[in-house]
Amino acid sequence: MHITAKIRIQVIPEQEDVLWHLSEKCRLVYNFALAERNRNYQENKDRPGKQYIGYVQQANALPKLKEKYPEYKWVYSKVLQTTLKSLDDDFRSFFALRQNGGDKGGQIPPGFKGKDHFCTLRYNQSGFKIERDQIWFSHFYNTVPLIFALPAGSQFINVKQVDLFYDDIKSAYYVSIVHEVQPAQEYRDNGLYQAFDLGVTQHVG
Repeated sequence: MHITAKIRIQVIPEQEDVLWHLSEKCRLVYNFALAERNRNYQENKDRPGKQYIGYVQQANALPKLKEKYPEYKWVYSKVLQTTLKSLDDDFRSFFALRQNGGDKGGQIPPGFKGKDHFCTLRYNQSGFKIERDQIWFSHFYNTVPLIFALPAGSQFINVKQVDLFYDDIKSAYYVSIVHEVQPAQEYRDNGLYQAFDLGVTQHVG
């Protein structure tokens, strides 16, 4: 079973500058991919046997984007991929809700992220390291390390995913760590039994 631990982290100004530059590149990738999907839908919606662009095609286009605009290399490659996967999930959720609710469902399709939006940096299985009550994140913007303290004694088994995000309401940065938990110890009969007389009101252990 997987659970998610949400932990507030302390970010110094130099790290905050890095985070917002990385976030901006993810935000632009999300918006460009959304615009491409919208355009593709309008061009193909009336065609027989229509096939819409999806996550795989857009993820495969990332290397060319990096060649043309090297600043996208600042972001760890998996993070850009998961940004596109997030958009894909948003679309799948929208169409599923629309199908269940019909034309009167009132569902709103995915929208563009504004300039002041901090785009979640999602590290999926790589690009991060948890060690000695600290978490490290990979990036290539500059040499400022993205290292943040975790609560003392934190233990995470088989971490699947780590999100680094900003809470506008609390004006604070957080990481959410998806990890496994050990199942409760399975019951085993040890052959020892204890009986109680229901007429007795006090028992001695």
